[in-house]
Amino acid sequence: MTAVALPYPTRVQRLTDWMTEAKLDCAVALGADHVNHLTGYSRYFGGPAAVVVGCDGARTLVVALDEAPIAQELSTADEVLSYGERGFGLDLDPLGSLVPVVAGLPAVTSAERIGFTSELGGAEERLAAAASAELVPAAGELARIRLRKDADELARITASYELCWIAQAAVGAAAIAGASEIELFAAAQSAALLAAGMPIEFLSDLLSGPNAAEVCGPIRVPGRRTVTEGDGVIADLVVRCNGYWGDTAETHPVGDAPEVRAARDELYGILRLIASRLVPGATGPDVYMEMNQRILDAFPGGEFPHHGGHGIGLGCFDDPHVIPADPTPFQTGMVLAIEPGVYFPGRFGARVEEIFVVSTGGGIELREAVGDHVG
Repeated sequence: MTAVALPYPTRVQRLTDWMTEAKLDCAVALGADHVNHLTGYSRYFGGPAAVVVGCDGARTLVVALDEAPIAQELSTADEVLSYGERGFGLDLDPLGSLVPVVAGLPAVTSAERIGFTSELGGAEERLAAAASAELVPAAGELARIRLRKDADELARITASYELCWIAQAAVGAAAIAGASEIELFAAAQSAALLAAGMPIEFLSDLLSGPNAAEVCGPIRVPGRRTVTEGDGVIADLVVRCNGYWGDTAETHPVGDAPEVRAARDELYGILRLIASRLVPGATGPDVYMEMNQRILDAFPGGEFPHHGGHGIGLGCFDDPHVIPADPTPFQTGMVLAIEPGVYFPGRFGARVEEIFVVSTGGGIELREAVGDHVG
């Protein structure tokens, strides 16, 4: 497969460059996503955690005592420290044990200005009381850094994306007359879980026949409706494994279903064309408007009442968004899930979705973009 060249620095380098510009002595980030983003450490069940990044890029990861051995094994942090005592559920205030360890690190005690962000409520007040440095908001900069993915992030997203397609295959095999939506949902979830060989997070819009014309939850959720010959089953399957998400949508015809098959094929043509527009400098509004117009032109009487796509990574519905209201310019290395759909109220709906990496030559489908030697 073709590897995507990543001509920009890693996310840690981008963070330290900003720290230098902002005259910060270190950065402190608390919460699972920040820790995963900056050290690669993610647990299905984990306690509150923090990462401290020095101006030289050295990263200290602070985790609950029982997690320290696995954090040493799995993270890319330069140092792993622990807080608290052994045991689970014995401390009603783990943040009260975490913050003093963070505040006592040399990079923090010697700092005058600290870039700070937290996903954990109350952490800012506690660190401000425990440290003498000025806390400078860093959430906006880290959000900007997250927009472009590094090679290891692409690999993690791809792993979850592959689990989504394994789940889609299970839906396709089980989508026969008489099967219920909830049975198809269970088949998809089970297939992804068994393929991962570890706990995963699984989300799904899985609707059939006229239900699928109502787009997605919460209007409709998978239930006991049984599919019939000629139905279409929209399966929008989203999986997170090791802290990064994958996302897919496919329309599975039940039996012959000529209308459903024709709509699916047309949408894939639109998907490929729109993928070619995913170049640096393009914006969500431009891409959305073209997608919307092509769908409406191709399907008289059809509706397209949802977004045209979104970023994917640490979140399953990340920035940037392919909607009229998000003018964020695309950049090389952004990862976008693109999902054209069409819906005929009271009859059927169809939707397809794949993930692409923004490049100067247009979007590259993720499985083609990530090779054995990416980056």
